[in-house]
Amino acid sequence: MTDSAFHPCPLCTAPVRHWERYPRAICEQCVGKACDSQGQQLSFRNIDISGGFEASVADTQEQYPGHVCFIEGVECWADEARFCGIVIQPRS
Repeated sequence: MTDSAFHPCPLCTAPVRHWERYPRAICEQCVGKACDSQGQQLSFRNIDISGGFEASVADTQEQYPGHVCFIEGVECWADEARFCGIVIQPRS
């Protein structure tokens, strides 16, 4: 990967568009693997058009009270991106 507009996903090494604010952002494929500590798949979204953060259990749509998620056993943090959207990065 020679294009500086991309960096390798810190979990699987797939190319991810590079943002200075989110240097360790994970790829979309890894985002789809996010789960809680019990292994339930999670989904993340903005609350409305102006942003905000909301997480839920994917199967039940039950609200998930937090930002911590796990992807392939790696603890990650999901949050609202600066100009809307969701970004997930490994915590360590």
